[in-house]
Amino acid sequence: MKDDYKDIIDLPYNGVKQHSRMTMYERAAQLSPFAALTGHNDMLDDTARTKEEADRENDMPKDFEEWYAVLTQMTEQQMLDLNDEPSEH
Repeated sequence: MKDDYKDIIDLPYNGVKQHSRMTMYERAAQLSPFAALTGHNDMLDDTARTKEEADRENDMPKDFEEWYAVLTQMTEQQMLDLNDEPSEH
């Protein structure tokens, strides 16, 4: 298998005579269809970010009574923490 191209492997390559070299712009234009999903990952990230924001909003209290209950619970917990005596080691 290694020797399959032994007869031509060391021959010099002079390029193709029938065609001129393609410019970088022409090469990019030819290969651009393969970049059809450009921006797809950004769109997925935006969708995930939007979903996370929506989930956060759903976890938020909706009205004054819910906010008051959350704040009261937090304040009560802080008061309990303040009243706890430090443990001795």
